[in-house]
Parts: sequence; C-alpha cells; structure tokens
Amino acid sequence: MSNPLWNVTKFEFIRQIKKPSFWATIILIPAMIVGMFVISMLVSNGNHATEPTIDENTKIAITDEAGILPKTYPVLTEDTKDEGINKIINGDFDLYFYIPADFATAKKVDFYHISEGLELFNMDGQAIKSILNQVVSVKYPELDVVALTGSFEVTDNKLTKTGEESSAIGRAVIPITILVVYFFFVTLFGGRLLMTVVEEKENRISEMILTSVSTKHLIVGKIFSAMLLGLIQIATLIVPLIVMVIIYKDNEVVSMVLSQIEIDPITIITNLALLVFSIFLATGLLTYIGTITPTAKDASQFIGPVIIGVVFPLYFTSAFLASEPSGFVYFLTYFPLSAPTALMLRSAFGTLTTPELIIGLAEITILSVLVIKITVRSFQRNAINFNLALPKFKKK
Repeated sequence: MSNPLWNVTKFEFIRQIKKPSFWATIILIPAMIVGMFVISMLVSNGNHATEPTIDENTKIAITDEAGILPKTYPVLTEDTKDEGINKIINGDFDLYFYIPADFATAKKVDFYHISEGLELFNMDGQAIKSILNQVVSVKYPELDVVALTGSFEVTDNKLTKTGEESSAIGRAVIPITILVVYFFFVTLFGGRLLMTVVEEKENRISEMILTSVSTKHLIVGKIFSAMLLGLIQIATLIVPLIVMVIIYKDNEVVSMVLSQIEIDPITIITNLALLVFSIFLATGLLTYIGTITPTAKDASQFIGPVIIGVVFPLYFTSAFLASEPSGFVYFLTYFPLSAPTALMLRSAFGTLTTPELIIGLAEITILSVLVIKITVRSFQRNAINFNLALPKFKKK
C-alpha cells in the first residue's frame, strides 16, 4: 500500500508546478526580497561612523620601528609586534598600531583591534595618519613625505577575544544564505499554502480528500510539498550564481569573498535545523489561518501581519550589528514570529551565544510541533465550516 503522506506531497507538488503563477514568481519575488535586504544593509552601514570614534578613554599603543615618532610621544610603546597583539587580546590596549622598519618603502601600517559582531568598516585605523601628520620627524625627509601625504596603507587586522583572526563577512555568508532561503519559503509558499487550504474548503474539495487521507497526512503533506517547491526555487537562483562564480573566479572581488567564507559544520547544522523548524512554524501558522477562515478574501487579510512579523527584524538591522544586544533585540530574538529571523541575523553578525541559540532553537521546535498539532485539529473541525471559526481545540 502506498504511503498516504507521500501521495499528498506528490499531488500538491505536481499541482503547484503546473500553475503559470508559480513560474512567474519564481524570479520576481526572490529578486525583490534580496533587493530589500541589500538596501537595508546599505542603509545600516551608512548609519555607522565615517570617522574615528576615539575618545580620552581609548587605550592606544604604537610600536614605531621606523623611528618616526619622538621618543617621548605619549602612546609610544617598546613592545614588539607580538607583545602588542597579545596586549590587544588581553584588553590592555583598545587600538594597536605597528609601524615596520621598512615603512618608507612598504608604505604600510598594521592596525590591530578586537572585533565582535559584523564590522565591515572601522575608521579608527585612520587615526594613525592624523598622528603621523602632526608629529612626523623632520630627520627623515622621505618618511616625512609618506606620512604627511598619507600615501600609505593601513592593514586592518580584526581579532577575536581568543586571538583568532575575525572574518566578519566570511562568517556571515552561510547564515545570511539560510536567512534568504527562509524568506523564500515563507513569502512564496506560505501564503500559497494558506490560499490552497481555503480554496479547497470553498470548493468542498477538502471534504472529498478527507475521505481517503487523514487530516494529519493532508496538512503535513502540504507543508512537505511547499518545501520541495522551495528547493526548485532555490535551485533556479543558486545554479546561475554558481555558474557566474566559476566564470569570474579570477576576479579580485570574487576571489576575495570566496577566500573569506568560513565553512563551520556546527554553524551549518544548527542553522539548517533552525531553518527547517522555522519553516514548519511559519507555514503551520499560515495553514492554521486557512483552516479558520471561510473564504480566500478573508484569509488574505491575515497574510500581511504574518509576513510583517517575519521581516520585522530587518528594519532594525543596525540594532543587530551592535556587539552588545539591546533589550529590544532580545525581545525580537524570542518573540515567536520574529525569532527565526532575529536568530539568523545574530548568528550572521556573531552576537548569538551558544546558550541563546539552544534556547531559541528549542522554542521554535516546540512551537512548530504545537502549531502543526493545533492546525491538524482545527482543519479536522472546520473543513466543512464556512464561517470564521473561533480558536477552540478541545473535543466535545
């Protein structure tokens, strides 16, 4: 005997891919979502400081092997480069600059500081140009020209508190990719799933379907079919992207991004688990709405609030960039609708601790199971109900 869950999944999958609307939105809506996210990120980055944020409390140290600064300069240190880096890690310095002995020819200064979260730009490193401009020694004309004109490179070395190199972009690639996938599922197929349930009630198709399969198999099968359709959606975007990367793999920007991507199995597994249960939670909630609403017109009024709840954290991306999350960020992290997006953003920006991830994942898992159970029971009670159903789930 064939598996009823598989039969429902296959039926829903084939039915959806035959619709022209599926193929019409397969590129348009994802492009809009990606565009919205990129704009949000650009706006957030634009709001960050465009000048050094140094004040009287900032602990600065400079190792000057080139002998440019006066021996009495206040922040000058006799520490070697390695010693200076260790003091950055230990918190003795906030900013550490290393001027090599061959500065005149190399035209390069190394800048070290602790980086937590997603830090794309740090203007504090430019402070060394101002320092050298003001106190450059007149004993070395060649060095004077380099220092006064600022025609040298400041290499920004981001470190974690454990002393490891911090690659914010590389660490964020996988979580951000999974976040985009989550949006595809919810915006493209969550609403479609809701409308399908309501249309079946309106056309009395659900009455006939329930004579051959159980409510549980019907609801879960619909969600599985939405996941399969989502895989097609993702493939249509990823395959061209992979082709473009292969073609332009020698491009300087492409090769730089590829070299920075961090492949961490734990990060991949936890984010994939978060993705799966988040999809069940969002699609289960939308399907539940379909079970209690009598018509497609009534159901359409509820899609907007659910989608807004899902994308709401994106409007506050700048708040998620802070190394110390605020109370508002914590609220979004654990509020059911915004929790998946908030957890994925914090994972990408490096501000999510392991205990917080475990708590968030457990919350979403438990809620997704409860929502599916409630949805199954609601559909069983309201499949032939053509009025707005109140959320009562106790059996008579």
